[in-house]
Amino acid sequence: MYLEIEKNGSINNALNIEFEKIKSPLRVNEENLADKFPLTYARLEYGNKFSQVYLAAKEKLFLPDFWRDGVCLANGKTSEIGELVRAIDFWLLKDVATSELSLKFPFVRPSERAQAFDENMEIEYAWRLYSQNEEFKELREFVALAKEDEIIGKLFPYTSLTRLCLSRCTGYPYTYDLPSVIPIPNEKGKFEVRLAGESVIGRGNAREALDFLKENLPENIGRAVKGTADDL
Repeated sequence: MYLEIEKNGSINNALNIEFEKIKSPLRVNEENLADKFPLTYARLEYGNKFSQVYLAAKEKLFLPDFWRDGVCLANGKTSEIGELVRAIDFWLLKDVATSELSLKFPFVRPSERAQAFDENMEIEYAWRLYSQNEEFKELREFVALAKEDEIIGKLFPYTSLTRLCLSRCTGYPYTYDLPSVIPIPNEKGKFEVRLAGESVIGRGNAREALDFLKENLPENIGRAVKGTADDL
C-alpha cells in the first residue's frame, strides 16, 4: 500500500525526500529509535515541538500527532504523504495555534484540551477537568478547595491511579518532587498526604490535607510553567 516507502526503503527516507521537495530544513530524527520498527514510525522535532508519524495496518493512512511543550494537542490521518509533510512543516516551523493548523489542514483534529493550552489556560482547564469528571469523584472535595487556593491552584494537577499529584510544569514528563494527595479507602472525605519519597506527612479532611500539602512545598514556588520536567 505504501509505494513511497517501498520505493525509498524506509519511512524515514520517504519523508526526507518529501521535505526536500518543499525545501524544508526538517529531517526525520533517527536517534534513539532502535526499539521502533523503522518501516512504521518516524519522529521529527524542532525547538519545543515535535511530531510522530505512524502507519495504519489495513489501509493506507499516515497517522501523525502534533506536540508542543510536552503536550499532544492534535492528531490526524491522511493517505497523502505530501499533505502530511506540509502539515508537519507548518506546525514545527511556524508559531501557530492548533486551530490555525487544523484550519489549514482539515485532516488534523485538535484535542479537547488544545484551545486551553493555546490560550495559556491549561492549569485552569486541568483543575476544572478533575472537579467535573465523575471518574475522579473521590478527589472532588479536595479539588474544590485546591483549585481556588492562591498557591496550589497555580500548580498543574495530574493523577497517578487514585493519587492527585502536582507539577511545576504543564507538559509531560511532569515533575514529581511535590507532595501528593490520596483518598483513604473506606473513609469518605478523608485524605492522606505523602511526600514524593512516599513518606506520609498527614491525614485528615480536605482542608487539613490542603494545609499539610502547603506546609511541605518549597519556598517561593510559583505558577507552573510550559514545558516538561526535562526542561526544568
